[in-house]
Amino acid sequence: MLCLTLSAGCGPGGGESGLSAEEIDAPKALPPEYLGEEGGPGQVEGNTICCNVKCSGTWYGPFPKVVYDHCAAYGRYYCPQRSLKYQDSRWKNC
Repeated sequence: MLCLTLSAGCGPGGGESGLSAEEIDAPKALPPEYLGEEGGPGQVEGNTICCNVKCSGTWYGPFPKVVYDHCAAYGRYYCPQRSLKYQDSRWKNC
């Protein structure tokens, strides 16, 4: 990331990263430790519960693949990836 910002003297190609603006701005993939299995502990009497996170005053979600008890940790990951401040997390019906 620092190389993209400075764009001088970083790596081969004289600062050209070869990435499009969309690839540079795209958030990173969800870390595997936050992913759960389909039909796992999130299943409650046929209704699936999902993680929702609040960043900078706005709720985001649902995130059905986030493992139960990892919702807050995922929120602390998700919000900064979008330059937002993490505030809260909740489990709600999907």
